[in-house]
Order: sequence, then structure tokens, then C-alpha cells
Amino acid sequence: MERRRGLRAGVILLTSLLLSAYVQAQDTLRLTLDSCLRYAYEHSSVVELARLGEERAEVTLHSARWQLLPTVNASAGEYWSQSGDQSSQDFSMGVNASMTLIDGGGRWSHYKRSKLARQQSQLQAQQSRRTVGEEVAEAYLALLMEGERLAYQQHLLETCRRQEAEGRLRYEVGKIMESEYQLIEANLRQAEKERDNLELAIEEDRWRLQVLLGLSEEVAVDVEPLETIPEESMMPTMESVMDLALERQPEMKIAEVGVEIAKQGVRTARAVYFPTLSVSASSSFYGGQQGLVDALGRFINQGGLNSNIGLSVSIPILNYSSASAQMRQSKIDLRQAEVEREQKGREFRQWVKRMYVAAEQSLNDYRVSRQLEQAYGANYEVYRKRYDEGKVGIVEFLQQQDRYLSALNDYLQSKYAYVLNMKMLELIKTEP
Repeated sequence: MERRRGLRAGVILLTSLLLSAYVQAQDTLRLTLDSCLRYAYEHSSVVELARLGEERAEVTLHSARWQLLPTVNASAGEYWSQSGDQSSQDFSMGVNASMTLIDGGGRWSHYKRSKLARQQSQLQAQQSRRTVGEEVAEAYLALLMEGERLAYQQHLLETCRRQEAEGRLRYEVGKIMESEYQLIEANLRQAEKERDNLELAIEEDRWRLQVLLGLSEEVAVDVEPLETIPEESMMPTMESVMDLALERQPEMKIAEVGVEIAKQGVRTARAVYFPTLSVSASSSFYGGQQGLVDALGRFINQGGLNSNIGLSVSIPILNYSSASAQMRQSKIDLRQAEVEREQKGREFRQWVKRMYVAAEQSLNDYRVSRQLEQAYGANYEVYRKRYDEGKVGIVEFLQQQDRYLSALNDYLQSKYAYVLNMKMLELIKTEP
């Protein structure tokens, strides 16, 4: 038992050293799981694209807001002309303004749709943060699990090398058969293959995490081992998870906003049936010389101030076919948005339940696999000693070793699956 405790402590240290060994030649960013998530929220390209969507929606809203206000234009000009002995110099300046007073609420509906679209883009940005968080947590924990498996595999490889050296001596002196030595040699090659495959898996997991964090190839990421495993008593109830998910996650809010946008679309389509009333006003000043002189030979200036104000009404008469089609289309869009909201609600609740069930199942797997790993580990130590003493053969010993390695692999997978699922529940309960 003391030997196995020492092995576990050594494995933890070796895991950290092995994970660091691959990135010594590069600039290294060492991160815990929480700091890794924070870094991803700030630098991930997925989150950045969502932020750009927010900015685009803000620009659209700003444009819709200005459409509610009057338009004002100013103009100025100066002209010269010569025709024979006659010459003229003219100039003008003016200001005109116009504003739509009544349009059936079309501009106001467009403004409200733009406002809702901005809210929707903000919610989608929150959704992207949670999605990135889930992917980063999965990649981070996969890297840790492969690192811990590699540490155990390195220890096993050293054992297999020692067994191969001892087996070769026994075979040379005739204490074991050739077939037994071949099994020992094949076991060593199997351990080397597993070591190489784990190293490749670590590189793949590390690269995946780099991409999720938006890191350049010159900067490598290194992960810190978990300080603690979530306590089994920390498992929340299904009801609390569901209530917090519905309150804080953006999926249902996005669907609700989609329905409101569709309702504004119906109001916009209905606006084309109503008259449009606009008011306009302008004022201009004209001045110039037409080549005319007075009795003293001085040029005569001509000019004046012109002002006008007016109302205009536009009444749709023969546009009802297009308007009717637009109205029907907007009502279909509204019904579609309502159906999608209902479907999204069912899917979201089902997703939360599935995540919760996965967390409970992983907890059960973790409890059982932990006990099995300890039992098979103790049994393996017994057979290892008996094999060293020559009391059991190589076939029986390798069978026990394979059983222990299988139990160890199940334990590590269930352990990190449990940690990942608990982290997923935490992300579900937390506002992105």
C-alpha cells in the first residue's frame, strides 16, 4: 500500500514534468482550468466573431435611430458666365429639411426590430462564451488525463524493461521457455507503443487547446494539474440546475427575442397599407449680377430670399398585391418563430437533463472505478512480487497486469469525465 501511495505521488509529479517537457523550446503559457477559461473568453476567435456581431447590430440600431429624426441639407453655389458684352455672376445658398410624420409605424417598427436584434446579438455572444468554455474545458481535461496516463505508462515501461532484462537472463540459463521470453519481449513492445501513442495524443490535445485559445504557433500552452476533485456531496439537484439554466442561459431568451422580432416584422408589413404624411421646408437666398450697370456705371446686384413649407401625402392604391404577400410572409415568419421557441424550449430542457444525467452517471462510474483500480492495483502488486519470486508464470502475471491497466484506464477516464461533467453543470448554472 505504501508503495502504491508513493507511486501515485510520483505519478502526479511526473505528469507535471512530462506535460512541461514538450513545451520547453517555446514560449509557454501555464494555465489553470479557470484561468484557461478566462483567457479563452478574451482571446478566442469564436468569441471575437460574436463581439463583431454585437458591433454590427449596434451600427444598424444607430442607423435606425437616425431615421426617426428629420433630414436637413444645406447647399451653396457660385456661377460665372460671359456672352458677348454681357456677363453675369450669380450665387445662391439654401437650407431644406424634411420629416415623415406618419408612415403607419413602419420606421418605429424598424427601430424596435433593430433594438431587438442588438439584444439578440448580445445573447448570442453569451452563448458563444459558454460554447467555447465547454470546448476548452474538454480539451484541458483531456490533456491532463493523457498526461496522467503517460506518467503511469512511463512507470510501466521501466518495469517492462527490467522484466525483459531479467527474462532474457532467465531464458539464457534455461529457467524459462522461449515462448515465455517472447511474451515478455512483446509486452515491452506493447508498452513502448502505448507510450508513443500517448505522446502523440498529448500533442494533438495541446494543439487543439492552442487553437481554442487563439494562440500563435510560437506560444505553447501548459496546463496545471487539478488541485482538487469535486466532492461527491457537491452534486446539485436536477430542479436547481434546471431553474438556474432557464434563468441564466441565453437559449430561451434568444428564442423569445426572435418572436418579438417577428412581431415587429408583421407591424412593418402592415404599415404599407397606411398613407404616408411628410412635411418639408426650405429657405434659399439668391444673388448676382446680370451685366447691368446703373447711371454711374456700377453693377446692379439682384437677389432675394425664398422660403416655402409644405405637406405631402402618399396613399397606396394599387400596391396591395405586393403588400398582401409581404403581410402573409411576415405572419408565416411569426408563426415559425413561435414554433421554434417551443421546440427550442423542449430541446433545451432535454439538453440540461441529459447533462445532469451524464454528471450523475460519471459520478457513479468514478466511485466504482476508483474502488476497482485500488483492488486490481493491490492484486497486481501481489502477483508482481510472486512473479519476482518465481512462484507464478509470465502468462498469469501478464493477465493480472492487463486487468490492472484496464482498471486504471477506466478509472482515469471516469475521473476526468466526472470532473468535466461537473464543470459543465457549473457553466450551465452560471451566466456566461
